[in-house]
Amino acid sequence: MTSEVTYDIRAYITLLPTAQGGRSRSIMSGYKPSFTFNTIKHYSGELKLINKTELRPGQSAEVMIYLLPATTLKKNLKLNESFTIVEGNKAIGNGMIIHNLDKKETELLEHS
Repeated sequence: MTSEVTYDIRAYITLLPTAQGGRSRSIMSGYKPSFTFNTIKHYSGELKLINKTELRPGQSAEVMIYLLPATTLKKNLKLNESFTIVEGNKAIGNGMIIHNLDKKETELLEHS
């Protein structure tokens, strides 16, 4: 049985500059980092850039984040909640949730 709970969010993210411990290379849609939401647990997901083809260290952008379902992830991630983008145990960026998408909105975005 598959879960009907989806964890698709629209967020505004900023990648840390390389000089502050961030990545040395750009990211593109399809990038799959981990995320922490005010916890020590890491959650896997995928980023899709909105209106950009790449995002360089030190830059900010609006993105879609498709999180993999996890039993320990809060069912209702809240608007304006902040989070950290991590690679392994290294923080490479941060973000803020600006919209939680329901299943119908997610399907419309995927087909556009």
